[in-house]
Amino acid sequence: MRESKNIRHESELVHLFGQLVRDEKDLPWQPNPVASEGAPSGVALNFDDRRLQFRPRFALVPDANEVIRLTAEEKEQTLFVVPRLNPAFLDVCRKHRVSVVDLNGRTFIRAPGVWIERGPLPGREYRFELEPRNVFVGKSVRIVRTLLTDPQRLWAQSEITRRTGASSGLVSRITTHLLRQGLLRKVDARRFHVVSPSLLLDAWVNSDEFGRRAATQRYSALISDPVQLAKKLRNDLTHAPDAPLFAFTQWIAAWLRHPYTEPPIVSAYISRLPAPEQLERLGLRPVNEAGRVWLHVPTDEGVFLERRTVENLPLVTDAQIYLDLVKTGLRGPEQAQALREWDGFCRP
Repeated sequence: MRESKNIRHESELVHLFGQLVRDEKDLPWQPNPVASEGAPSGVALNFDDRRLQFRPRFALVPDANEVIRLTAEEKEQTLFVVPRLNPAFLDVCRKHRVSVVDLNGRTFIRAPGVWIERGPLPGREYRFELEPRNVFVGKSVRIVRTLLTDPQRLWAQSEITRRTGASSGLVSRITTHLLRQGLLRKVDARRFHVVSPSLLLDAWVNSDEFGRRAATQRYSALISDPVQLAKKLRNDLTHAPDAPLFAFTQWIAAWLRHPYTEPPIVSAYISRLPAPEQLERLGLRPVNEAGRVWLHVPTDEGVFLERRTVENLPLVTDAQIYLDLVKTGLRGPEQAQALREWDGFCRP
């Protein structure tokens, strides 16, 4: 049976943590006497002849800066308790040797000579009600995509708003969320930068489901050379009446950015599929499997907002290419990794 609940108040977090440590079977928690609100005033772990004593610090919205500001003595005594532990906050805790646990049972304990790390317990799904459910969908992901076009850049919220077409309120909520996670860091009152592009990209990959954000149509093609085929597509789509938006991705885009494996497929995002007369001109025929050309119609056209041109062909961003390719077959993960390890990856 799955335990699922949106946490709204710190009192709920405190109460449910008390239940967790009392019901825990795998870790030998020893709670101190229970305080009036139902949670232990402190907890301990006994390992061999050592006793680790912790003072819980409850945070509905964990803030990486709180971890960084702790003194050396506080770091050894503090146990952050959060509704749901995200990878970015966990990474900050690892770097600063600060212990943390969430209501789902995910645990990181760090003390001199002790390192304990455990994933979430099965069947538990707690989260803070006001925490964004997923910053990697809809218009929210436009913000992430733009940040990764130039991770070394100092960004202002107004620039993000202008480039993404998202509302200023949404940009504020998402950037605040990423700041608290430790994925962004402020340099002054208005500007911030990406702290760990790699961690942000990994979080995007882990949450991504391609089939939920794009519908794909496959086609056979008469032209075998992938670059020639891409250029023929560009020429026809660009000069067609009421031309659709389009941008190449996956194998062909990665090859054009940083050649590693020859592209077996030419794929592109497109705002609408070609009409039958266009398909005839292009020599394309719809097929159910395989195919030399894959056209993806995205659920959100933000994918077209950040593009670059290589060999006069429009491509999606490097981060988007990697995301679209890393979970595919046909040596896609190899090409994706080669692109990511290239010095020019996610550089303007």
